[in-house]
Amino acid sequence: MGCLTSRPWPLICVCFTLASGNHMHMAVALCNFPPHRSDEHTIFLGDKLNIISEDDDMLMVYSTTTGTEFFIPHTYVSKVHNRWLFEGITRRNAEQLLMLPPNYSGCFLIRESQSCPGSYSLSMRQDRGHVHSVKHYRIHQLHNGWFYIHQSHYFSTLTQLVDYYSLCCILMRIKTSEFKINQREEAPSPISIQRSNLNWRDLSRYGTDQESLLSEGLRETMKAYFYVTEDSNWTE
Repeated sequence: MGCLTSRPWPLICVCFTLASGNHMHMAVALCNFPPHRSDEHTIFLGDKLNIISEDDDMLMVYSTTTGTEFFIPHTYVSKVHNRWLFEGITRRNAEQLLMLPPNYSGCFLIRESQSCPGSYSLSMRQDRGHVHSVKHYRIHQLHNGWFYIHQSHYFSTLTQLVDYYSLCCILMRIKTSEFKINQREEAPSPISIQRSNLNWRDLSRYGTDQESLLSEGLRETMKAYFYVTEDSNWTE
C-alpha cells in the first residue's frame, strides 16, 4: 500500500471548472426554481451555479446546465466552499442532495449544524444493498478551535480533517457535475492521541486498473469505521 499516498484522492463534493482567471463563487440549487410551475423550471435541485453578483436578498447566477443568467433568492441556493463545505443548508437539504443520482455510498458533504450553532456536521450517504440512507456525524470542536469526529484524532482545520479521513475511508464527491480533481495543499500531520485499531495489513492492494482509486478493502474500512463510531457522533 506504499503507493497510496502518491495518488490524488477524490475528496471533492462540488467543483466547477471555470475559464482561466474567472473567480466567481460557486453554488448548488437546493430546489427546483421557480417552485410552483414544473413547465417553467429554470433550474433543478442539484444544478451547479456560478454566482455573478448578489445583494441582501437576491443572487444573479449563471446556470452551467442551461447557459442562462437569472436572479434567484438566497434561500434557494447554497454557496459551496472547498468543494465540500455547503453554506446554510439543513439536514433535509443534505439528504436530498446526497440521494440524487449518480451519487453513491461514501459521497459526503460538510454543513453547519442546526442543533449546535457554530459547529459542523458531516453528512454521508451509505448504501446497504437496495437500502439507501444518509448518516449524519457531529464534528466536535474544542475550546482551542480544533476539530474531531472521534477522540483519537484532532485537527486544526476542517481541511485537515477531510484530508486525513481520505486516507482511511470512502469519502467521495457529491456528483452534481463532472470536474477535475485538484491536487490538495500539503497540511501538517494531525495530532494522534492513540494508535488506530484498523488493521491496514488486511487491505487489498490496488488492482491493475489505473482508474480504480480505492481498493475494496479501503471502502469497507471506511464503512466499518463510521458504523463503530456513529452512536457517539450522531447529530441532530
